[in-house]
Amino acid sequence: MSAPHRQGSSTRRPDDPTSAAIRRVLVVCLGVGLVTLVVVAALRWSDPVTRGAFPALGLVIGVFGWLVLRHPSAVVVASRLVLIVLDAGWLVMLGLRLALPPERGGGWDELFPTVFMGLVLFLVIGYVIFDTRQAGLHAAVVILVILAVGSGALIGQPQHRHHVLDLVRYGIYLGVLTAMLHVLSRSKEQATRALQAARYASAEAASMREMAYRDPLTGAANRRRLDDELVYQARLVASGIPVALVYLDLDHFKQINDAYGHETGDRVLATVATVLERGLRSGDVVARLGGEEFVAVAPGLDRAAAAQTAERLRRALTEAVAAQVGVQVTASVGVTMVRPGESPQAVIARADALMYRAKRDGRNRVVADTAPSEE
Repeated sequence: MSAPHRQGSSTRRPDDPTSAAIRRVLVVCLGVGLVTLVVVAALRWSDPVTRGAFPALGLVIGVFGWLVLRHPSAVVVASRLVLIVLDAGWLVMLGLRLALPPERGGGWDELFPTVFMGLVLFLVIGYVIFDTRQAGLHAAVVILVILAVGSGALIGQPQHRHHVLDLVRYGIYLGVLTAMLHVLSRSKEQATRALQAARYASAEAASMREMAYRDPLTGAANRRRLDDELVYQARLVASGIPVALVYLDLDHFKQINDAYGHETGDRVLATVATVLERGLRSGDVVARLGGEEFVAVAPGLDRAAAAQTAERLRRALTEAVAAQVGVQVTASVGVTMVRPGESPQAVIARADALMYRAKRDGRNRVVADTAPSEE
């Protein structure tokens, strides 16, 4: 079995399972953001920056919300584009606030709380929709542009130059926040990779266990699986649940291999296993002992029902092999009941003896044992 493919990058794809979580977060954020936008616009509509920027911002939020709700596959890509647009819009707003005179809505105080808190929020959202490396790069670019644009605007306004140090402190605050987010994001990605590795290992182990219990040619259970099943079923019998065992051996199977070749013989065996699987219930177990011998374990069937089931399977396999492989095959079948605490070897040996009795009686028939009191 080949090792599972492991991606070297943690970049999120549109079909990544985390997209669903991102979508839910964005729906909540967009709802809160839209309400906040309307409230702020209503309170500060006289502000020229608000009148100029907020309608466009509302349009962006509306289009993005439509994409989130109607086109989930585009959420990851769209959210990144929208975040970049919001970054640019907020940085322009920061420059305008600092460049405009107070009577036109400018000044350092106008950056609180909308501009400064918005930029903090965008850094946090970056760590939701980008992988850690991309989010760190996004945060670094935003912080550097904030310092460059803000410092340039403040230096150009003599009355605001003393706020340059405040802006640097804000940049340091954003840097510390980014460092904390970076550590948390790296830890989350490492935990995610560890969880994925554990899932891969569990899947590989389950697959290997399944292979260890399966016959490679027919897909039926093998002898090891059959023995485990019989041990378990013997305990059920002790609690009063009947368990039947059907032992089937194809008649003159060597002649089929000699006349048609082993490839045809393998097709016959695979067809027989399929007939048995389809002819029994989902909780029954079909196993191949080896060669042309098959065993079915059927909990809940009494003697009469088990004999009827065996007869039905005997006829069905002859018809199916003739239709699918084009050769005539019959089977001799022995049917017995598992006894309380009985070993797998004992019940298989008893069913094997009944199967050989069917062969001695002329083959292509079912022989079922009698109740212990009738023997």
